[in-house]
Amino acid sequence: MALLDDLVVQTALFPLVVGVAAVGVVRVAGGWTRGPRLAAAGVAAAFLAAYALIVGLPALPPPSSMGRLFWSAVAGLVIGVGADLAGLDRRRGTWLLGAWVTASLLWIALPVLPGGLDTITAAVLLLAGGWIALSRTASEGEGVATPGVALLAAAVAVGGVALVGASASVAQLAFALAAATGGLLLWNWPVERHAWGNAGQAALGILVLLAATLTFFSSARAEALLLVLPAFFADRLRDRLPLPRTAAGRAMGTVALTVLALVPAAAAVGVAFLLSAGSDVSGY
Repeated sequence: MALLDDLVVQTALFPLVVGVAAVGVVRVAGGWTRGPRLAAAGVAAAFLAAYALIVGLPALPPPSSMGRLFWSAVAGLVIGVGADLAGLDRRRGTWLLGAWVTASLLWIALPVLPGGLDTITAAVLLLAGGWIALSRTASEGEGVATPGVALLAAAVAVGGVALVGASASVAQLAFALAAATGGLLLWNWPVERHAWGNAGQAALGILVLLAATLTFFSSARAEALLLVLPAFFADRLRDRLPLPRTAAGRAMGTVALTVLALVPAAAAVGVAFLLSAGSDVSGY
């Protein structure tokens, strides 16, 4: 059990291993028809397991916004899986999950609402950014690479900005979500085997709620996270690369996509660091 107290294990290894295992279990349990569509649920499931390990299982009803984050994530996973089981296409499912993200964000931010102009502006920007990310990944024609890599990059950005802002718990949870997403991406590289689905959209919604928690309840310069939005359009640059139209070319394209998506993530963390110059930063 001492191993599970290690920060690297909690933040990276545990959610990665659980993510790989959860995706595989969901894939097998769902069968040949539904399994590939439901597999992305393993990402949110791994995040919830990592949350329980890092923070602990919150009470219900939750007394804090961190507890509301957990139970909102549970609701999102249930909604995403339910939409996939019902055969709801990703575009219509995105509207349903968008409503969940909006309601959950307002629930999490309730202690600081109504607030001043800064609080209202932050809430509007979070909702706008979340809807842009969800809408960009709503196409049924996309595989898991584009939305999965974008989620991984954005989660790294949230974790990095949280570290700069001395919000260790949010940083750990964001990095854990990135690692859990990596579990799905490993299954889908070099050949894509599973779909993103509505369950994947739910994992993306969890990231928006993490960003909301960071914005409203820490000193982090969360406005820098707006710079990570280009990560959701990195596939357009990837498609311009002269890659061969072969299996090897597609595998190389996923690697290139990851690099391209991490550039705006690094920019967001860098800008947050510059904006925080002169103030206390995390040494965690």
